[in-house]
Amino acid sequence: MMSENEMGYRGSKSGIIPVKEQRVDGSWFLTKIAKSLRCTLMGREICYQVKIPSKQLNSQKYYFSTLINNSVNNIINLWFLTGFIDAEGCFQISIRHDKKYKTNWRISLTFQIKLHVKDIALLNNIKNFLNVGTITLHNKDTANFNIYSINEIQVIIDHCLKYPLITAKYSDFLLFKQAFESIKKGDHLTEKGLLKIVSLKSALNLGLSDKLKAAFPKFIPVSRPTFKFNGIPDPFWVAGFISGDGSFYLIIRSKISSTSTTGNIWRSVSLIFGVSLHIRDKEVIQALASYFISLNDSVSDNLTVKPYSISIRNQSVSLYIRRFSDIVNIIIPFLKSILFLESKV
Repeated sequence: MMSENEMGYRGSKSGIIPVKEQRVDGSWFLTKIAKSLRCTLMGREICYQVKIPSKQLNSQKYYFSTLINNSVNNIINLWFLTGFIDAEGCFQISIRHDKKYKTNWRISLTFQIKLHVKDIALLNNIKNFLNVGTITLHNKDTANFNIYSINEIQVIIDHCLKYPLITAKYSDFLLFKQAFESIKKGDHLTEKGLLKIVSLKSALNLGLSDKLKAAFPKFIPVSRPTFKFNGIPDPFWVAGFISGDGSFYLIIRSKISSTSTTGNIWRSVSLIFGVSLHIRDKEVIQALASYFISLNDSVSDNLTVKPYSISIRNQSVSLYIRRFSDIVNIIIPFLKSILFLESKV
């Protein structure tokens, strides 16, 4: 797990720097040359390998839902769910001091998805479809879908085994799964089993706190399980992943005409679709670019100017589709087709 400082700043700027933020229904931010509306979403930042702050240049916000209504009668496509978990799911191991336990430590597991409260309908769909978990309002802006029970966590484990994650988050799942199996057997109630859980937590998310490191000086760190990207498994995975990690920008640029005596303001409007991930998921970004190109029959392999751009900044990699024609001919038709197909499930 890298720190925020190691990865570098990835906030929102007029130059369209990669953004990955709390799911906000939409927010405006101003620059000297442009006014931009960004619609994006994100799960709890602690569940990501880095913290990517949501720093805006203007606090004024207007809310629009970015919820993809992908379910009918609480039926959700299973690959859509995997894609959404790849983007928003968080696997957590909690270790708290508790004298009620023989080891003096309480171990618990949590699977969580955290969204803006405006999107609580999607969390309810997931909860009702899986028939596990609880939904709580964290504050006036956020809602949490949590699974705490070991029996209920089995549902997520089974799903991710049958419809596996394809990003580096798969390594987190494997660590979480090892902890789950240990707890299910009761090993965590022994000193040896407790140390194993501590070791697993050291490689998960933000790792161990200073207090836990001091409390368990003899723990042996484990390496994160090896992750290998094996391609995009299904269009619905893409739809679920975009619902979590996709960003849609509306850029409005203003300029006073130099030839006008009345000071007329010239404005241009552009749309941008983007996805930003940690650099270790570079293959996922490249695969998404290739996938979207494959959806447009008019795109030639010999094009000197591709309908997308991939940029690397510090420890992040981003995909951008900027041309209006590509938004109209690739992204919008894809989303429309997925929404239509999903209504038939």
